[in-house]
Amino acid sequence: MKFLADECVYRITVQMLRAYGHDVLTVQEAGFAGKSDDEVLAHAVAEGRILITNDMHFSNTLLFPTERHLGVVVLKIRPRTLEQVHDVLIRFLDIVDQEAMEKTLVIIDRNKYRVRR
Repeated sequence: MKFLADECVYRITVQMLRAYGHDVLTVQEAGFAGKSDDEVLAHAVAEGRILITNDMHFSNTLLFPTERHLGVVVLKIRPRTLEQVHDVLIRFLDIVDQEAMEKTLVIIDRNKYRVRR
């Protein structure tokens, strides 16, 4: 899958996704560091990428309606839950493809994932 990793996504998460064969571009690599959430999401759409973030702000579907993007994955992750959240993320990505993510919000925590369309 093609992801745009928000500024708040841990480097280890980016490295893990790349190790699993995903195409991950960071906001910093794209030159969008410090840009607004709307600009970052618009860039993800323009690049055909799913936004992956630790920012719970993106889980607000009133501010970021699912019909406006190609998918958003919100990781409810803290350093002590890193491995657990990564395990849930990988299990989720094993059963879904890029097309199935379109217009979808996925919230992943250390125990489960929730999908909103």
